[in-house]
Amino acid sequence: MRSGDLMLNLKATAAVIFLCAITCGATFLFALYRQFALVEVAASMATMVEVYFLSSSIGDLIEGKGDLRSVRVVVAVALALLIVTYYTVSKLTHH
Repeated sequence: MRSGDLMLNLKATAAVIFLCAITCGATFLFALYRQFALVEVAASMATMVEVYFLSSSIGDLIEGKGDLRSVRVVVAVALALLIVTYYTVSKLTHH
């Protein structure tokens, strides 16, 4: 893999994880507004994990490491989807 392709992949990885972290953080704020306590806890913990993944991706980008952590991206996206789904289900079932 060429150096330019590697940097593009690292930037894309960091961007995807950044969007997942923003999604979890926004879900936390929505849950806070709606007063869904369990969703708040889950979303805040997920945001913490997402920020850890983001800092690791930024570190890989700065160091120019060649090993892409595709598992990190899959877990980040799955975690964000899980939190959004949990919030949606809680919102629909809470009256």
